[in-house]
Amino acid sequence: MRQLLNELRRRNVFRVAVAYVVAGWVIAQIADLAADAFAAPDWFMRMLIVLLLLGLPLALFFSWAYELTPAGVVRADELPPDAPKDPRAGKRLNAAIIAGLAVAVVGLLWDKFSGDEQELDIQAQNVVTDKSIAVLPFADFSPGSDQGWFADGLTDEILNALARVPDLRVASRTSTFALRDSAEEIPAIAERLGVAHILEGSVRRAGDRLRVTAQLIRASDDMHLWSETYDGSAEDSIKIQEDISVAIGRALQTAMDPEELAEMIAAGTRSVAAWEIYLKAQDIGRKARNKLDAGFSPLYVAEMRRAIQIDPDFSQAHFSLAVHYLLQLDPTRTLYDPSGPPLAQRRVLFDAAVDEAIRTAQNETDRLAAASLKANVELRLLDDIDVVQRQLELAPDSMSAWSRLFTLYMSIGDTEKARETVIASMDVQPDPGERPFPFYMSMHRVDPEAAAAMADEALAVPGTTAIEYYHAHRAYLAAGQIEKAAPLIRAFERLSDERESVLMMRVRQACAEGRVDDADKILAEVAEDSNSRWLFLKTLGLHEEARETLVHLDNPATLSSLAGFLVYQMFDHNEFPLLKSELESQGINRPPGRSVPYQCKR
Repeated sequence: MRQLLNELRRRNVFRVAVAYVVAGWVIAQIADLAADAFAAPDWFMRMLIVLLLLGLPLALFFSWAYELTPAGVVRADELPPDAPKDPRAGKRLNAAIIAGLAVAVVGLLWDKFSGDEQELDIQAQNVVTDKSIAVLPFADFSPGSDQGWFADGLTDEILNALARVPDLRVASRTSTFALRDSAEEIPAIAERLGVAHILEGSVRRAGDRLRVTAQLIRASDDMHLWSETYDGSAEDSIKIQEDISVAIGRALQTAMDPEELAEMIAAGTRSVAAWEIYLKAQDIGRKARNKLDAGFSPLYVAEMRRAIQIDPDFSQAHFSLAVHYLLQLDPTRTLYDPSGPPLAQRRVLFDAAVDEAIRTAQNETDRLAAASLKANVELRLLDDIDVVQRQLELAPDSMSAWSRLFTLYMSIGDTEKARETVIASMDVQPDPGERPFPFYMSMHRVDPEAAAAMADEALAVPGTTAIEYYHAHRAYLAAGQIEKAAPLIRAFERLSDERESVLMMRVRQACAEGRVDDADKILAEVAEDSNSRWLFLKTLGLHEEARETLVHLDNPATLSSLAGFLVYQMFDHNEFPLLKSELESQGINRPPGRSVPYQCKR
């Protein structure tokens, strides 16, 4: 027996056995990881283990039957008893065993600690957050029991709406629909799905009449937190699912505020991602307007397009883009971006945006608002007035519609109706955080004293913005309160680095004070291709030079851009034959341009 053991040791059979077991274990561990990663079938690991077990006796047989000698591998029975052994065989086997054991130790340690982490992850997943819900398939209680497809569709819409709420965990459709007609109690279903709340409901549809009942249940005590019955027609199904989603958001107090969710839906999107990007774009535009910063345009457009890319039917995003492109069609506006595309291309972009805004409008009010923009660019001024008046009948609190109506009356030269429009708008309660003072102070064109009084009120309210200083300065000058206007230039400069706006305020102040030479010197700082050059020249009383800057716009391709100047009392449409002819064809008898109190007198 001892002789056999010595022979087994001499032929490295024991070493081969240990090396094979260690290597087999390492191979099995690697294969197990690969099987999980590639979703291999269950028989894969069983087959591998069988092959490894069958390989062990073969390895032992070959280690007994063959020897590694300095001359190579030869059969053991062909060697003489005193033949020298190759020392590399034992060393290589020892190295293989050590390497295999090292890998095994590392693997065991990794498995232990990662196993603890996985266990913690599983435990964390098993902790049911209070802001979690499962939407069970709505039952079909229709007389013919043939509206299951409609009930499932409504369930899907509610589930999708809730899934967009950032901090609300919603069980998957696959999991919830698998429990259709389950006899389990609500707490048991909630435990299985790992949620704290269950929404269940029913649909009863007969003809065009629809009744939807929904109830939200807290699984911990089987208590009904909210329930509601909705009656309407099949066309009301979308509104019903929206109402249900908002009610659940309110009941669970999710991060998506119910009022914000309702506002998001009203704006024409159910995508939280698109909504958040839209709000970011609006904030960019609001800050730019307050600072009179024309450089915001590319970023604003990029963000608004991102929102539309996520939700192509986002109506309010299309409308906001159309408004932006409309403003970018008028080179005299402070927020006009001269580095943008040519006017003809801007018109193409506007047409595309406004058509999409009309197509995706959520209601008649929104459709009319978009239709007004389209009528404006097509120079249908009287039609536009009718559209805006219809819009205000439906939405009398729309400050943007009041502002639009004022601009239209100024464009056709009806200053009395423009004045009445501003006064009527003052009865409107502005949205929280909205400061309508710049619009109110636009009344300097028709009632300078009233505009100056509004400037006093605006500057008395904390948080005065740059654009409010800009309009207040002009209102004071129009009312002859020249000394009161002067300090507002410095106040504006503290809030805005918009150079041309500062120069415009200085020119107006110099002209109002009779310092014509100083005003002329300021003009030298204005670029020849400035989009505001006409306004500078008219303020300086250089009327012929001003007209020359706009002559090229009096053609069919850019006539709408030229019409943007109609809002200025200094603008005389009679100097431009094509624009004059267009206004006369619509029966618009706009008076000639006139000077304003703060113009330079030469």
